Amino acid sequence: MTNYLHKLTMLDDEINHPLIHGQVEEIKQIDHYVGNGKPLKAAPDKLGLLPDQFEDVLKEIGNNQKRKLTDINNLFNNFRQYLSLKYGIWSIANLKTAALIKDKMQIDTALEIMAGNAYWSSTLANVGIQTISTDSLEWAKTSSTGAKPFHPVINLEAAQAIKKYSDVDLILCSWSPNFGQSDLAAIDAWQKYSNAKHFIFIGEEDGATNSPEFWQRNWFKHTAALNEINSSFQSFDFIDERIFEIDNEF
Repeated sequence: MTNYLHKLTMLDDEINHPLIHGQVEEIKQIDHYVGNGKPLKAAPDKLGLLPDQFEDVLKEIGNNQKRKLTDINNLFNNFRQYLSLKYGIWSIANLKTAALIKDKMQIDTALEIMAGNAYWSSTLANVGIQTISTDSLEWAKTSSTGAKPFHPVINLEAAQAIKKYSDVDLILCSWSPNFGQSDLAAIDAWQKYSNAKHFIFIGEEDGATNSPEFWQRNWFKHTAALNEINSSFQSFDFIDERIFEIDNEF
């Protein structure tokens, strides 16, 4: 993935189509923001071509360009992987969503657990939320991206962090692992030790995030405030990434 942007640019020049060029520019803008440690102002447009879009573009550029169009569409679909390998992030936070979380949930303080490189923490801090970032940092021992967090990260396992920082308004977990039951352990610690009124998870339902047992529980809130927050936070690819809140009365 080291030549990801170079390959994108090369194929964009060769294909020379406005729809493709627009998506390449979107990726470059996201990379610029993340690379400079800045949060996006708003959620990016959806990347990747739907089947009918692919066929429409192919008709305009000629069937002899099909391989190149396939290659660049694969690169669009691999953008999340590129971000994870280069920057250690899987979820792209944005200021509009963070501000809605602050206002609609009345959040002044937050704890991010399993924070990784803490891109969400950095974005929450940018809208005025006093944010603590924690992670066990096991993954960082084998990844060079772990040396470049976006926000200071304290070395603490999730349940320990929840117990130690019990007086925050919000606990946030983005892209919890889909193996093991660290998500369930975190919720158990919240119930036992924390005064936080809100606990939100960011990820894909029944997909690449959280344990199967997590998604089997009937404990999610459905509120107008949460719907408004999610309306500002669309996934940038075909993964159905959303914000889920656990009901503290389940």
